[in-house]
Amino acid sequence: MAVKKLEAITHSRQLVRAGRSAALSTALSTHDGWPYASFVTYAPDQLGCPIFLFSDISDHARNLKADPRASLLVEQTSGRKNPQTGPRVTLVGKIKKTKDAAHAKRFLARHPRAKMYSGFGDFNFYHMKVERAHYVGGFASAVWYRGREFITAPELAQQMTSSEADIIEHMNTDHSDAIDLYANKLLRRKGQGWKMIGIDAHGVDLMKDERLARLPFASPLTNATEARAQLVALVAKART
Repeated sequence: MAVKKLEAITHSRQLVRAGRSAALSTALSTHDGWPYASFVTYAPDQLGCPIFLFSDISDHARNLKADPRASLLVEQTSGRKNPQTGPRVTLVGKIKKTKDAAHAKRFLARHPRAKMYSGFGDFNFYHMKVERAHYVGGFASAVWYRGREFITAPELAQQMTSSEADIIEHMNTDHSDAIDLYANKLLRRKGQGWKMIGIDAHGVDLMKDERLARLPFASPLTNATEARAQLVALVAKART
């Protein structure tokens, strides 16, 4: 795989893993399929595919019921003097309802306020199966690639799904000082009392007062047992 493409895929994963809001495009079911863009919140699953929580009466939910094809734009451009130089990635795929408890858990960890209405009868979780992706890193830097190149290997994703809860509980209970070090020293985020809310093959998610912080690993995990060594290495890095 060409270096440019590898870099595009790596940066795409970083963008999606670090984000929690994006622009969703669906086809209007009431207006002859005209494109319709809406602001949505999401959480990535262990594969890296987005999870959503939609009301059945929302326009995008109605659109997806008629046509599950959609695209999701995740970007880090608006804070730049020239937004055109900022990185962004568009994920293309089909979005359908999901009853997977792991999906619900990951979404609610990232969006704790959603717990207030997630149990309402007209709200459902949705999941995107990424089929293609388009990364733009700035001027003259654009790459299309396949969804299977974007996602984490399914076997590894399943390992992380099985291990995530135990790792999070252990870190938050026994190593809260290490989590604050991650936030304060490595991410330059203020305050004490940060919590780990997620871990995947590419890094960890931290939160304090509903502020999200993403800490990537130096290199992706190849199996779940490598997580401990990566977390220890990050503590050592923070202390130096």
